[in-house]
Amino acid sequence: MTRVLVTRPQDEAENTATLLTKMGFDVEICSMIRVMPVSFAFPHPSRSIIVTSKNGVRHGLTNLPDRDRSIFAVGEATAAEARALGYKNVTIGPGTVKELMPMLTECGLDLKRAFAYLAGEDISYDITGALQNQGIDADTVTVYQTRPLEALPPAIIDQFAAGEIQVALFYSPRAASIFEELLAEIGKSYWLEKVDAYGLSSRVTQMLLGKWHSVQHPLMPMEKAMLAMLAP
Repeated sequence: MTRVLVTRPQDEAENTATLLTKMGFDVEICSMIRVMPVSFAFPHPSRSIIVTSKNGVRHGLTNLPDRDRSIFAVGEATAAEARALGYKNVTIGPGTVKELMPMLTECGLDLKRAFAYLAGEDISYDITGALQNQGIDADTVTVYQTRPLEALPPAIIDQFAAGEIQVALFYSPRAASIFEELLAEIGKSYWLEKVDAYGLSSRVTQMLLGKWHSVQHPLMPMEKAMLAMLAP
């Protein structure tokens, strides 16, 4: 049975593991990043909210008192998380942050919307700065922080050494980099030659610099599309 390494944060990894198990895979979870909430001031009620990750929803939207507030979600998965919390006015983006920008720009300029972007402390694309550069009122509100895994667990090392992990899944560029760095630290980068790597998007796979057996990503940055690539 093919064993798949899931590297995303624990809560999300457990959901992925359930899907993979139903598909007939053996699953091992090793989260590269630990997500922790932080205290934050609620954005002004007049601001529409931007969320580009499930963590932004879970650690930000969960705490807001007004469920009628306008929400702009990067894609369907993030929007579904918001709707599950009771938010009804949710606008769904095409799936990536850059593709969401035209929608935000149009609303900001034509409808004079002001925005609050609920994000982690590490931001890969500065939505707020991009909107401000066009004269749109926007703020970033940090609602969670992340901490990288400092060393691969012995059980994971043993499984790689024995050739028991054949596939690795990566959901963020940072997780991809952390994994390769940790493997390099123990001098075992050559283990990658027997492992197929799948990234959620091209941004993720661009950070996989090792000599993997193969590196692939779906056309659309969606977990469903990535997992479909694993199907026999």
